[in-house]
Amino acid sequence: MMRMAKYPLLTVMFLFFVANSVLAQKELFIKQIDFELNTVSDIEYENEYFVSMKFNKGSKYIFRITNGVNDRPGEAILEILDADNLVLTNILGEKYFEAVTFLCNKTEFYDVLVKFKDNRLGYCKIDVMLVQ
Repeated sequence: MMRMAKYPLLTVMFLFFVANSVLAQKELFIKQIDFELNTVSDIEYENEYFVSMKFNKGSKYIFRITNGVNDRPGEAILEILDADNLVLTNILGEKYFEAVTFLCNKTEFYDVLVKFKDNRLGYCKIDVMLVQ
C-alpha cells in the first residue's frame, strides 16, 4: 500500500488507461440476418436459415436477436457450428438470451443456423457485430 501512495499520479494514470481501454471498445456492424418463416415444412432444414461466415481467431463477436418483427410470434434459436460441433447457442436449458458473445479461438468458416423454438412461425433479425 505504501508503494501506491508513493506514486499517486502514476496510479491515477494507470487506472485511467485501464478504464479508457475497457470503455473504448467499439462494435462494428458486420451483417444483419433477416429470417422469416411463414410455413412449417416436414423437411427440417426448410425451417432453418443457414449461412457460412468467416470468424477470426482472437476476435469477439456479439449476436443480438430481435424477435417479433412485424408482430410475428416466435423466438429465434441461434446456433454457431464448427463442422458438426455446436460452439455457441442462445439457449441454455430453459433460459433464453437475446444477445450472446462469441470469442473465436480458430480462424475459419462457421455455420450459422437460425430456427424458431418449437418449430413455430416467426420473423426475427439478428445483428452480428465485431467488438474491437
